[in-house]
Amino acid sequence: MKSTQELIEDIITQGLNIDELRQINSAVIDQIKSLREFDAAAKRRTLSEGDKVEWNGRNGYTTGTITKVNRKNAKVMTEAGHWSVPLTMLSMSI
Repeated sequence: MKSTQELIEDIITQGLNIDELRQINSAVIDQIKSLREFDAAAKRRTLSEGDKVEWNGRNGYTTGTITKVNRKNAKVMTEAGHWSVPLTMLSMSI
């Protein structure tokens, strides 16, 4: 299997037109979305209302309790209020 750098070099040296580059970009974006959906589904199966969770976001390390689990996010109650947090950012609090 080629390394990421080798794949990038292959794409650059091919002299692809804009439409071909857009097709490659679309395929990469679709793969990223698929992996994220898979990760969210795995988290959704392990998390439920009342679980104590933690995450590291823009405001730093935060802990709270899940009040609702949605398809891609969970509503989490913290001391600062309710937050909508992506499932992939959450981990069980010890």
